[in-house]
Amino acid sequence: MVEEGNKEFKEALQSFVEITGTDEACARFFLEDAGGDIQKAIENFQEAGSEIPELKDVLPKKIVDTAQSFGLGQKSSALTCTMLSWNVDGLDSANLKSRFIAVCYIISKISPDIVFLQELTPCLGNDLREMLGGEYSILLALPKQPYFTAVLLKPTIDYVSHSCFPFTTSHMGRAMETVELSLYLFITAYIGGKKLRLLNTHLESGRDSREVRKAQLKECFDQLKKWDDNETFIIFGGDLNLRDEEVSDIPDGFKDAWIACGSNAKHKYTWDMALNDNKSFPFKARNRFDRIFFNNGAAYSSVDFALEGQNRLKTGLCFPSDHWAVVVTFY
Repeated sequence: MVEEGNKEFKEALQSFVEITGTDEACARFFLEDAGGDIQKAIENFQEAGSEIPELKDVLPKKIVDTAQSFGLGQKSSALTCTMLSWNVDGLDSANLKSRFIAVCYIISKISPDIVFLQELTPCLGNDLREMLGGEYSILLALPKQPYFTAVLLKPTIDYVSHSCFPFTTSHMGRAMETVELSLYLFITAYIGGKKLRLLNTHLESGRDSREVRKAQLKECFDQLKKWDDNETFIIFGGDLNLRDEEVSDIPDGFKDAWIACGSNAKHKYTWDMALNDNKSFPFKARNRFDRIFFNNGAAYSSVDFALEGQNRLKTGLCFPSDHWAVVVTFY
């Protein structure tokens, strides 16, 4: 094992680059993730290379079994659908390249069927297509704006339409990103279609924007009500910047995924300055900004909830983002 900063680590970096044909940022990520063990780093790279399109010219692309991508191997009694939501903090330039490589690596490793991203920038949108375009359909909300949201869909989800509706009340360029699809459920010997609608958003930030944010949340809830026909499965969420007292009038039949999963205190705070020091403030704020709502019973009756992105990168001694990623599995 070698440590960063010494001669052996630099030699390991160079060897990794030469063997894999990648760059130093990629080499550093895998070496640090492997504790400096070059053999383990190369093994991890080979495993990730079967999933990360950025590496497709170096290693053969693994064929992903459709049923497995829906989680059949995880839940033997029910079909599952996994989604991930993450504010990637693309406006902060500090360690951005390494952080975003880590974000894409984590997404590829978890391999969710649906991904909601917030705070992407045009440059990151390009990087996203390069690194994950072989695994996902990538739908960017407002790619000409300074920052925006995105939805990523596995090939097993049949994409129908994609729209973006800027909030009329926003002073920060925020919008609702909506997607209409058909979720094809693979059950034994036949295929049954199930309609799915998604709403990914980044609501107004800051305590002073409370009333604007509440109005934006109402717009989103009104959209959910329009969609809800007791048959369509609906997922709404993102970086909602919500405080608990700002949430009211949740549409009938919809649930907050964290609450539906039992309100585990370990998974409560998605913007947690007590644990995540990417940002520096005079106080250690802990907030549940990132939330997922879904209509119970339309397609799935149970839910699992977890947080990801909580391992510190040794490069820059930071986390992939100042937000944790929210991972929700419906089954």
